Amino acid sequence: MENVTKRFGKVVANNAINLELREGEILSLLGENGSGKTTLMNMLSGIYFPDEGQIYIHGKPVTIASPKDAFNYGIGMIHQHFKLVDVFTATENIVLGLEGKLDLAEAGKKVKEICDKYGFDIDPNQKIYDMSVSQKQTVEIVKVLFRGADILILDEPTAVLTPQETDKLFQIMRNMKADGKSLIIITHKLHEVLDVSDRVAVLRKGEYIGDVATKDADQQSLTDMMVGHSVSLNID
Repeated sequence: MENVTKRFGKVVANNAINLELREGEILSLLGENGSGKTTLMNMLSGIYFPDEGQIYIHGKPVTIASPKDAFNYGIGMIHQHFKLVDVFTATENIVLGLEGKLDLAEAGKKVKEICDKYGFDIDPNQKIYDMSVSQKQTVEIVKVLFRGADILILDEPTAVLTPQETDKLFQIMRNMKADGKSLIIITHKLHEVLDVSDRVAVLRKGEYIGDVATKDADQQSLTDMMVGHSVSLNID
């Protein structure tokens, strides 16, 4: 993303932001609430359109004007609020909206293959209303993988998970990274950033502050970048 700007009326949500995502990495997008993280990713996933700036994929300029455009470029976003139909099965939700004639039995096999490959734990034939929050999130992730996503954006994915479910999700993210996928995790939880990401990009009040390799960062340095001044932390 190069010089990407988004305004809502007089409010500048993102101001001339430059952000690079590398192949086969987990990038944490870190910032306080209201720093512009989700807005920025909503432009990458086709929900918003930039007022200024350019998005490139593999060095080529692209126009992403809708979520369908994003999918065509291999980008999928898993939102905080799931977009699932409760009375449908996992497989039915995963293929919902796809064009052409669909064979649910074949789709179910492909869903199982994706689950086995990355370590997901869902039954393709289970109804959504019978699933835990973690399983519903899994369906959303498998949905974008089913559509061929190579770039996955996860918006505050651990907000609804237990610590055990978070550990499992992070392992799955590492499995996807090992398969060459690129992942962006939107978060403000410092310990998670240090646990799962290769690199951290920090936003503050709609501005891009910079990025740092996770191995070179700690909670203190990341907090200082987030808030713009030195903060005293009481870390156990």
